[in-house]
Amino acid sequence: MNHSAFRALVRTGTALLAVALSACGTVSPNAGQPAAACADLAGRVIEPDAIGLPSGRASITSAVLTEASAATVNAGAFMPALPQFCKVSGTIASRDPAAQAIHFQLNLPTTWNGKALQYGGGGFNGVLITGLAPLRDAAPDDSLPIARGYATFGQDSGHQASAFPPGEPGAFALNDEMLENFAFASYKKVKDVAVNVMRAYYARTPWRMYYFGGSEGGREGLAMAQRFPADYDGIVSIVPVINWTGLFHAFVRNQVPQHTDWLQPEKTALIAKATSNACDALDGLADGVVNNYMACQARVDLQPLRCPDGGDAGVHCLSDAELRLMRAIHSPYVFPFPIANGLTAYPPWLYGHEDSLDGPSALNLVRWVTGTAAPASPPDAARNSTQWIYGSNWIRHAIARDRNYDVRSYRPEDFRDRVQKTSALIDSTNPDLSAFFARGGKLILRENAADRAQSAIMGLQYHEALVARVGAAAAEKSVRLYVSPGSTHSGNSRAVAGGSAVPTMVDLLDPLDRWVSAGDAPANALVQVVKAPLPPFGLQASRPMCRHPGYPHYVGGDRTQASSYQCRAS
Repeated sequence: MNHSAFRALVRTGTALLAVALSACGTVSPNAGQPAAACADLAGRVIEPDAIGLPSGRASITSAVLTEASAATVNAGAFMPALPQFCKVSGTIASRDPAAQAIHFQLNLPTTWNGKALQYGGGGFNGVLITGLAPLRDAAPDDSLPIARGYATFGQDSGHQASAFPPGEPGAFALNDEMLENFAFASYKKVKDVAVNVMRAYYARTPWRMYYFGGSEGGREGLAMAQRFPADYDGIVSIVPVINWTGLFHAFVRNQVPQHTDWLQPEKTALIAKATSNACDALDGLADGVVNNYMACQARVDLQPLRCPDGGDAGVHCLSDAELRLMRAIHSPYVFPFPIANGLTAYPPWLYGHEDSLDGPSALNLVRWVTGTAAPASPPDAARNSTQWIYGSNWIRHAIARDRNYDVRSYRPEDFRDRVQKTSALIDSTNPDLSAFFARGGKLILRENAADRAQSAIMGLQYHEALVARVGAAAAEKSVRLYVSPGSTHSGNSRAVAGGSAVPTMVDLLDPLDRWVSAGDAPANALVQVVKAPLPPFGLQASRPMCRHPGYPHYVGGDRTQASSYQCRAS
C-alpha cells in the first residue's frame, strides 16, 4: 500500500469513528474517577502562546463535578434534566490593566459525544453565558445540548455589566481591549482555552466544534465563520445583528425625533391592525398571522390613520410627525460614506405584528421603538425604548467616546474615522465564507419577519451577497436561510389582537449536526411548533418554516397543522 492510499485509509477510519461517536455517547477516560479528574482541572493555567490571539493567561478558578439531576417542575417552571458533568469556571486575563478579564464556563459531561457547542451572548453581553440554558427557540421538551452529550461553554465577552452604572451597558466600549473582546476576540480566546481544557480532561480534542447564537450571539457566530474559518465545523445564526453599525445608527434616527414627538405606546394597536388588515389574508388564511412577509410591504398604507389636522389628536390617530417616524422605520438608513465591506445603508424594517408579545410582558413595537416614556437624555433605563438605550449608548461610548455626549446633536460625518474603525471591528457583513465552506463548514441562518430589534431584510441581503460571492452551487452545499413569519426578535409570536400563540419553536442544532456529520442537508421546510410549557408538553399547533423566499401558504385543512400549508414564494 502506498503512502497516499494509507493516508486516505486513515482519514476514512477517522471519519467513520467520528460518525460512530456522534451516534452514541462515549465514556470519558476519567469515568472511573470523574470527581478527582474534574478537581484536577482547578488551578490549571493556559499560557498566552496556547491562545490564537494576543491574550493574557487563562486560569481555571474552580472545577466541580455536578451530579445528574432529573427533570422537575419547580414553582410552575419546568427545569430540564442534566447529566453528570464537570463544571469548569475560569478567567482570561487582560493585557491592559484597565480592562476587565474575560469570564467563561465550560461544562464537560461524563458521557461525551465527542462534540462541543459554544453558546453566543446577547445585547451588550456583560453577563456570563453558562452553556446550560435551552437553545434559542427550543421547544420545552427539547433536551439541553449537554444532555445530548455535548461539551458546552460560554463567556461574558470580556466585561461585566454589573461594574457599570444602570442605563450604561455600552460603557465598556471606552476601553479598546474590552471593545475588541466584545467585537470578536473573546469568543476565539475562550474557544481555544476550552479546547485546551477538553484535551486535558478527555485526552483528546472534540471531533466537531459548533457555534449557536441569536441576535448579538448570531453576529458572533458569523464573525467566527468570517475571521476564524478553520475553528468551527458548523454555525447556527439566528436574527444576527451583523450590521451593528448601521442598526445602531438607525436606532438613533428613529429615536431623536421622539424627544419632541413621541409615538405613544397606545397607538401601536392602530398600526398593528392596519398592517394586519392589509396583509393577513395574503397567505390564504385570515387568522391574525402575517405569513406572506414580503408581499405585505407594498400593501401597507398608514396615511388613513392621519389625525384631521396633522397634529396629535389622541390615541385614535397618528400625527404627521408619527407618520414620518413610521416612514423612516420602513425606509433605509443611508450613510454619507461607506462602512465595513463597502456597505452604505441599513435596510428598512418589515411590517407586521407590531403588537405581538416579545418577552413575558412587553409589546413588540413598544419595547423596541416607543418605550413607556418619551426618550430622555441620558436614557431612562426603566422606561425608554431598547432602541434608544442601545443606540445612544453606542454613540456615546464607542463613537464619541464621551459618556456625557448629547446624542441628539450627533452627525456621523463628524465622526467618520471612528465610525469606520468601529465598523471594521464589529460588523460581521463580509460575504466571503469560501474558506469556511471549503473545509466543510455549514451555516444555518434564521430571520424573524416581525423583528423590531433588527431588520430581517439585513439577513436576506447578506445571504444574497454571500451567494453572489461564493456561487450558487457552493451556497447550496453549505448554507440554509429560513424565515419565521410573525416571529419577534426573541422568537415568540401571537396572532394580532391578542390571539393564539404562533408556532415558532424549532431545534436547529440537530439539523446542523446531521448536515456536518452525515452530509444530510436540512429540508427546505422545517416544522415549527408551539407546545404547552409543562409536561406532557401538549402540541398546540405546528407550521412549516420555509427557506427564503418561501412562506407558509394555507392550502386547506386544520389551520393548526403544518400539513395544511405549502411553502410558496411571494
